Amino acid sequence: MQKRILFSLSKRTAASDPPGIVLILTVLLVGLLLVMGMTMLNLASSDYQIANNESRSIQALYNADAGTDEAKMRLSPNAPSAAAIPIGTATNWRAYILSGRTQAEIQGGLDPTYAWTPPNYTTAEATTNYVFYNTIQTGSNTIPWGWARIQHKVDGAGNVIYQDALTGSDTTSASQTVGALSVNNPPIVVVTTEGIQGNVRRMLSVEYQPIVAPTTTTTTVVTDPFGHAAHGKGVVDLGGNGSTDSYNSDNGTYNVGGNRFQRGHISSDGTTGGTIDVGSNATVNGDVYAGPGAAAGAIQNSGTITGTQGTETSTWTLPLSAIPSGVSNLGNLSLSGNPHGDCSYTLSEGTYWFSSISITGNAKLCVSGAVKIYVTGSVDIGGNGVATANNKPPNFLLYGTVDPNNSANKCTSVSFTGNSAFYGAVYAPDADIAVVGNGAIYGALTGKTVSFTGNADLHYDEALGNLGRFVTTATSTTYTTTGFRRYSWREIPF
Repeated sequence: MQKRILFSLSKRTAASDPPGIVLILTVLLVGLLLVMGMTMLNLASSDYQIANNESRSIQALYNADAGTDEAKMRLSPNAPSAAAIPIGTATNWRAYILSGRTQAEIQGGLDPTYAWTPPNYTTAEATTNYVFYNTIQTGSNTIPWGWARIQHKVDGAGNVIYQDALTGSDTTSASQTVGALSVNNPPIVVVTTEGIQGNVRRMLSVEYQPIVAPTTTTTTVVTDPFGHAAHGKGVVDLGGNGSTDSYNSDNGTYNVGGNRFQRGHISSDGTTGGTIDVGSNATVNGDVYAGPGAAAGAIQNSGTITGTQGTETSTWTLPLSAIPSGVSNLGNLSLSGNPHGDCSYTLSEGTYWFSSISITGNAKLCVSGAVKIYVTGSVDIGGNGVATANNKPPNFLLYGTVDPNNSANKCTSVSFTGNSAFYGAVYAPDADIAVVGNGAIYGALTGKTVSFTGNADLHYDEALGNLGRFVTTATSTTYTTTGFRRYSWREIPF
């Protein structure tokens, strides 16, 4: 009974567990796990390489972008002088900023578009208009972006593209005229940069447009046309035998005993030698002033100057007078021959405009009240001159100016050729004023030049000091490039 049981167990074991099957299954399982492990390792390595390349590519892009920012900063008019890159004017001008690259490497082919940009540049082009700079970055934190190339934006015909300073639109004109002001149109620039990270390179091309800031300045200018006995923009020549002094017509007539002062000043805005010449027989009872910063010898004195000799703190502002609205041109006032009565022609109180004035022979112009006369041509006061109301210079103010309807008509000459005394004031900033007669002048003379060649004296009327003063408002606009803004960018394949 016991033997049968043992036999049965032995037989069952041999039939259900063939020899080596467990070992085979184990080996297969281990192999499968090994293949799966290797696959996982390969996948992980591949993902790591992809991620690493992606990181380098992104970093290379950032590095290239850092190059564009440095170029933008160094092009700015506000850049520190040590870092500033001046923009050239030639069409083929280029500036390279180097960071981890050398000039030889770039010219050896690292810049795939070296010496080329649409439409007319070739690789055989001379590089005389190329300049090279090193990056301003230093130390261990330097970003290795390779190089940045700065050049003009050009059109299909090879013209430099500028930005219109007024409208902001593109133009091929480097400048324009706005009123009487010449305005420069700043150029648009293109910056191309190479970014490096490991063995990865990427290139960017960025267009930078200038930022133009208009600044409008309004200046109020006060002009005192009769501030001195005689004033000229240029030469003032007292070559005759006369003298200057002053009085005040508000206090009565000129007289040596009481109404006479030592304020017959003469002045000039000129600064060159001999701008003011006081002849050997002339006397200035007052001060003499040449223009600001006048050279030595600007005042030539062979006669007598009782006051101070010096220079002005600033030049006089002498704009041409504007003819008041509503005043019509009465044409030429020409008086000659013998008058019918005491006066050849009489002006009542008011404002007048003549194309020219000529008084010759025995003719005389009479003024019955205070007048202002604007003349847009020559003035010749001879004959028996002008009879001013009450012999008070403020009653006869003559302004030599320009025709508002025709700029070719302008007062450029005022002369006194008679022997009669003249009571009045002349303001003709673009005219040569000449006193060649022997008649005394009571009032003031302001012109481009003033000269005395006769025996006439000049008595400055101090009552004119604040009379005729006028205010002009000058408005000017300047257009300044303050920097650049990124307008567009693209990546360049290579």
